[in-house]
Amino acid sequence: MSAMTTAQQGSHETELKATIRHELERARTAIESLLAPVPDGELVRQVSPLQSPLVWDFAHIGWFEELWLLRRVGRRAPQEERHDELYDAFAHVRSERSELPILRPEQARAYVADVRRAALEVLDETPLDPGDRLLADGYVFGLVIQHELQHIETILQTLQLREQPYAAPPDPAPVGTTGRTDVLVPAGPFVLGAADEPWAYDNELEAHEVELPAFRLDRTPVTNCAYLAFVEAGGYDEASCWSDEGWAWRTAENAGHPLYWIPDPDGWSRRRFGRVEPLPAGEPVQHVSWYEADAYARWAGKRLPTEAEWEKAATGEYGAEQLLGGVWEWTSSPFLRYPGFEAFPYAEYSEVFFGDEYRVLRGGSWATDPLVARPTFRNWDYPQRRQIFAGLRCACDA
Repeated sequence: MSAMTTAQQGSHETELKATIRHELERARTAIESLLAPVPDGELVRQVSPLQSPLVWDFAHIGWFEELWLLRRVGRRAPQEERHDELYDAFAHVRSERSELPILRPEQARAYVADVRRAALEVLDETPLDPGDRLLADGYVFGLVIQHELQHIETILQTLQLREQPYAAPPDPAPVGTTGRTDVLVPAGPFVLGAADEPWAYDNELEAHEVELPAFRLDRTPVTNCAYLAFVEAGGYDEASCWSDEGWAWRTAENAGHPLYWIPDPDGWSRRRFGRVEPLPAGEPVQHVSWYEADAYARWAGKRLPTEAEWEKAATGEYGAEQLLGGVWEWTSSPFLRYPGFEAFPYAEYSEVFFGDEYRVLRGGSWATDPLVARPTFRNWDYPQRRQIFAGLRCACDA
């Protein structure tokens, strides 16, 4: 390696470490700001069996950071051995976590602060060796940053489930109107998956060429107003709109409208972060399950796009809008491995979830950080889940 190349490498590492430090601090500031208005008694409460107590999420963030940065990279001893059992997401289901001897709020704050101070020391003293896959381009630090940013959205889901008023974050942007309702995506190949994203998760790799027939995709997400037409047309009671599994879910859940919607004599309202407000007609519908999204698409004479169709539309110039950062958009695709998939750096992030049990969501919501909401990012969840900030847009064959 020449002296110039060495100098350039050193400059790149200095800049990258500055970026990593900034992103670590930005994520932590966001988490602490979200939790600051919540009383300690609420932080430890199990709001729903679907979500962990807020203080568990907060301490889990610190544990994950300790595991990967202090112990894996810095080769430091565990701060507390029992944390591996308390804060490993696979050790206990969410509904059990309030019964565990987890850290109290003041203990959790001290723990995550101690971990962060040590993590910044590790960052300063660790060369970002381009020959080490875990360290190249700061990958392991990006892993920790994205993990914390994703828990911001998890925390917001829990805050929305609470009945207590909370200062609501901004709404998703209203859907624009230009007269066009859908766009044509022509037939042909495109590259599915991340190719040049240094912090991409294993399930986004390996990038590979996919051939797709032509299809049409809604220009924008389905709005509350459009979804309301489905509700008021009796869509929840019309068996022809639903798959067999969806019809069974609808019956079991006694669902007649999206989660948090409230029928009023003079119209419809919704509960958002503990406050009841008029249903905004022009916003993307959210808090619908995959079953509801699929039923709406059938009712509209369309279907949900595959995740490959969605990504092709998102990475090309076909005219589709508001694909990123509005609502998560359900696709018809089960969460499956790409050809050449390799679990990295741990199997529990993606590999254990592959299969037909989950459906893929794309695009990110208003609660998803832009660092995470990239066109190749693959989210997944059970088709019955409604607490997530998920909506849809429809597709059809061209």
